[in-house]
Amino acid sequence: MLLLAWLFLSFRSAIAGMTTTDSAWSLRVWQSDDDLPNNNVTGIAQTHDSYLWIATQTRVTRFDGDHFESIARHLFAPGTKQRVSKLLASRGGGLWLAMDHGPLFYAHTGEVQTYTNGLPDGIVESLTEDRDGGVWIVYRGTPVCRLKNGTIKKFAGAEGLPDWNVCSLALDGTGRLWFAKGGWVGVFTNEHFVPLWQLATRNTTVRVAAASDGGIWIAAGAELYKAMDKGNPQKLGVMRPDMVGAQPSALMEDRDGGVWIGTTSAGLFHYDGSDFEKVPTSHREILSLLEDREGNMWVGTGGGGLNQIQSRAIALENNASGLPYESLRSVSEDNRGALWAVTQGGLLLCRERGVWSTISTNQLWRGDTITCVVADKSGDVWIGTANADLFRLRDGHLTLWTAGDGIVSHTIHTLMVASNGDLWIGGTAPAQLQRLRNGQFKNFAVPRSAGVVRAMAEDAAGNIWAGSNKGTLVRVAGDQLVDETARLSTTNSIRTLYATPEGSIWIGYAGHGLGRLKNDRISHVTADQGLYDDFISEIVADGKGWLWFGADHGIFKVREQELLLASEQSRSHVHSIHYGRGDGLPSLQANFDQTPNAWRGRDGKIWMPMSTALAVVNPDNFHGEASQPPVLLNRVMVDDEPVASYGGIFSVATNMSLDNPGGTLKLPPGYHRLEFDFTALSFSAPENIVFEYCLKGFDDDWVEAGTDRMATYSRLAAGNYQFLIRARNGNGYWTRPVTAVNLNVAPFLWQTWWFQSTIVLTFTLFVIAIVRYVSFRRLQSRVRLLERQAVLDKERGRIARDIHDQLGGTLTQMTLQLELALRCKAKPEKAENHVLQGLGAARRAIKSLDETVWAVNPGNDSVPHLVNYIGEYAVQFLDSAGIHCRLNFPDRPPENPVSADVRHHLFLAVKEALNNVVRHADATEVTLSANVNNGSLKFVVEDNGCGMREKSNDPGADGLRNMIHRMDEIGGKVVFDDSPGGGTRITFFSPRQK
Repeated sequence: MLLLAWLFLSFRSAIAGMTTTDSAWSLRVWQSDDDLPNNNVTGIAQTHDSYLWIATQTRVTRFDGDHFESIARHLFAPGTKQRVSKLLASRGGGLWLAMDHGPLFYAHTGEVQTYTNGLPDGIVESLTEDRDGGVWIVYRGTPVCRLKNGTIKKFAGAEGLPDWNVCSLALDGTGRLWFAKGGWVGVFTNEHFVPLWQLATRNTTVRVAAASDGGIWIAAGAELYKAMDKGNPQKLGVMRPDMVGAQPSALMEDRDGGVWIGTTSAGLFHYDGSDFEKVPTSHREILSLLEDREGNMWVGTGGGGLNQIQSRAIALENNASGLPYESLRSVSEDNRGALWAVTQGGLLLCRERGVWSTISTNQLWRGDTITCVVADKSGDVWIGTANADLFRLRDGHLTLWTAGDGIVSHTIHTLMVASNGDLWIGGTAPAQLQRLRNGQFKNFAVPRSAGVVRAMAEDAAGNIWAGSNKGTLVRVAGDQLVDETARLSTTNSIRTLYATPEGSIWIGYAGHGLGRLKNDRISHVTADQGLYDDFISEIVADGKGWLWFGADHGIFKVREQELLLASEQSRSHVHSIHYGRGDGLPSLQANFDQTPNAWRGRDGKIWMPMSTALAVVNPDNFHGEASQPPVLLNRVMVDDEPVASYGGIFSVATNMSLDNPGGTLKLPPGYHRLEFDFTALSFSAPENIVFEYCLKGFDDDWVEAGTDRMATYSRLAAGNYQFLIRARNGNGYWTRPVTAVNLNVAPFLWQTWWFQSTIVLTFTLFVIAIVRYVSFRRLQSRVRLLERQAVLDKERGRIARDIHDQLGGTLTQMTLQLELALRCKAKPEKAENHVLQGLGAARRAIKSLDETVWAVNPGNDSVPHLVNYIGEYAVQFLDSAGIHCRLNFPDRPPENPVSADVRHHLFLAVKEALNNVVRHADATEVTLSANVNNGSLKFVVEDNGCGMREKSNDPGADGLRNMIHRMDEIGGKVVFDDSPGGGTRITFFSPRQK
């Protein structure tokens, strides 16, 4: 039933001209806590090798985007104490360093030139290089100086410069030098400054900067002008009308034509050709500006350290940009381009033309807590609630479905519009999926253990997939629901699903990274393979080959091809590009539990709800063709001492310079530790740069270093090696491998050719001398082989005799008894007796076979196995005879080896002794003891019977002679004597085992 509802848009108060994000720029700050020497940054320059050079009030440092390296003063200004206030990178590849109240230095290719004569004692304001290579030094309150061909010339009022305020110089695109001073703007020609226009009073600071089209920019107080060669300057506007007392301190144009104006106390401004924008900085006093080769803007502040300004890669919608509630749980876009969103508190929002509004209605809304929202192709907006209500908004009218109309989930967590227009609904108990088609519901029963259905996706074949917080995954094909959970290899909670055009399903898990289901096969990609986070809440494709992820630790992206390869090859790694502090973003955490929870709009922008803001990703702002960063080897350390260093414009104090890659470093043979420190000079996102290195001659392939910038090796063998490095930037592109340095490791004395030749000669003589000895030893070896063969033949003969004498006789007896039983069929009692005797013989045969197998099993060739076996046999044998057996064995016999021959004869000898006890001793108790001393075994059988009735030399004493014979066979002995308490004691001594 279609119900009419009144739709009201209640707008929150908004500032006129407010943009959709809090700022178009991201700010990153380095201060003294980040190893910046001082928070007053007076000068910034970038040399030809791409290093950034930073001048502060205390020291000069160079910066590679990862760490600051302070430059010792003695390298360029020995004996001085003044600060370096301004820096200028020369077109010739060197670096100019101006010191307050001191000399001017030029450093280039390891040499430093010093200029002092004729320079005034003042504070340097700026350095400018003209087209002829002359350097202009502007001092505060003193004449302007030019250094050209080693000669310093001063310019003041006589040369046309006004006598008041600070001078500003700029070289335009045609090579003309412009000046601004005392409110005047003019040009330098024929060794004279010619004023052209007076734009301000003499107390107003005026700055000039070159324009890319050949003119100049002029900042006079709070006003900005543009001047060309002809005509008067054109006023473009005022930075801020209320900028009282603040003066322009730095001015420049960037590569995109935007103008940057730094001020003395009002901060930093950007002019884009139509409007001025206040750009966030860490301090309001701006001392210096620089644009690097990647387009990043660097700002030196008077107390806030070093600032990096970038165009914001990912914008944030929050309170500052007009978003009424910062934490969203579901977003969707309708066919008009309006964005619909649900807040964490259950309110419905709409964003049209960059403005957010809160949606409210009349009594039909009934105070429902909204959970999710989705728009279909026709423009209808579907709204799910926590009250088992489903709404459809069409042309300002609301239609309501309740539990009475067929809604089964108590709370609706998921809404998805299929490609054929069907609406799919999922939520909490009872766990069911529903399909709404042409006003009719169809229910699909999900397993009871599924929990909350909170993720859905449609694959390329039109199947509907749904995942739950208990790890259940189901698929609906046509009208049939199939439980696919058994295919999964984990029960981790499923947070999100994404179906690819090629037919696979990506599963975002809580704690198990990504799962990929393709052709009934499940595979995974986790943090172990380079995935930035294993808690995946949102997955969106940008249509440019990347998958974007919202996770517990923020936002990152991975190339889809890398993910496919890693899912098929477990050893393959992916390169995750994370967006965080380096991109001006605060700590972010993605939301989950609703579908749809992230959305790619018609304009290509990706909307990702975070716990503190709505992240807006514009993939068009990410250029995969970005320049590849230079890769440099900074330092080689041997046992923590530098032996090679990269100096750049300064000379190095180590044995070897790394300024020219591919040089050869010679290493002594006795070192212990070798370290390579390297870097890639990229400042856009240095935390996303990963490295690989290879030491040819040692490494078989590239070694992954991740974001670490160091490789360590232990002592290398003598020889030649080649150390190569390469880096991958934030866009996923590898640089060309750089042969950073060649290594030559010297050999030890004994590794030299002449020493080895001497050794070979000596060895040859030694071989000749021992030929006869070797021949003799070979003969002995053959003799021992024959002896071992004889022992082996003897052991085989013994085994054959045992089988024939014991097992064969017993089996013969068993056969006879069974044949007798067959003959006595007419006499059952007699036949039964023969069968019983045959069974007894069979048991004895089994026991005999077990003893034989135990004796020849090499796994039993140890003292513990022998002692345990004899003990078990004695206890069982005597117990069957009604005689108590007491064992006196060591708790942990030593693991000494015992040969099979010794084990066999020793066991049979003890067995014979126990037989004699049972048959002749009339004993009630037997004590069996074992002892190991210095590798020799001793067994003692002691009974409490009637004593020894037979002597070993008695003709009938076969048992005693057998014991003596067996002990003689193994080189042992047996001793018979009376037990102190009556009875007999038999002691067996075996030889020491080797």
